[in-house]
Amino acid sequence: MPFYRKTPAGALLAFPKDMRLPLIVSVLDVSMEVEGRTTAALMELFGYQDERERLDIEVPSCFRTDFASIPAWARGLFPPFGRHAKAAVLHDWLYAIGEPGRKAVADRVFRHAMTELRVPAWRVWVMYWAVRLGGGAGYARAATDWASSFADGETGDERTPLFDRASAFLGQPHGPRPI
Repeated sequence: MPFYRKTPAGALLAFPKDMRLPLIVSVLDVSMEVEGRTTAALMELFGYQDERERLDIEVPSCFRTDFASIPAWARGLFPPFGRHAKAAVLHDWLYAIGEPGRKAVADRVFRHAMTELRVPAWRVWVMYWAVRLGGGAGYARAATDWASSFADGETGDERTPLFDRASAFLGQPHGPRPI
């Protein structure tokens, strides 16, 4: 059960292998764009179990994502949204947390999730190496960006985080859990 949603009652609903269950988001207003990229707020919790990293990762509802943070000059070849979108949301979440010393893990989870989503291998490796080599500044901004990492999907307003960033580190109440 690599990808899953959590029902309001707390039950896990596994995404089928063909990934036909939607990731439910609300596209936010232009005022919430990040460096010219459209953003969206998750409308419900979204999770992923990475068996290679032995982690269960849950992205909370109201988390704001721009999907794949592709520079404008490369968006023709690598659109921000596509088959890799669910993996990009996981990666955005792990970068938003920005746990010290865990960037390589975040990048590997991105690669593993894209592989699960059947993203073509050449694209997986290009996108993986792009974040390995170019993602350092984004990962380092976690502490300063945390307060703006959440939005209300119904109103489109920025939302105060429901918990502090450190509580989303590995093994903490809102962080990845070992499996």
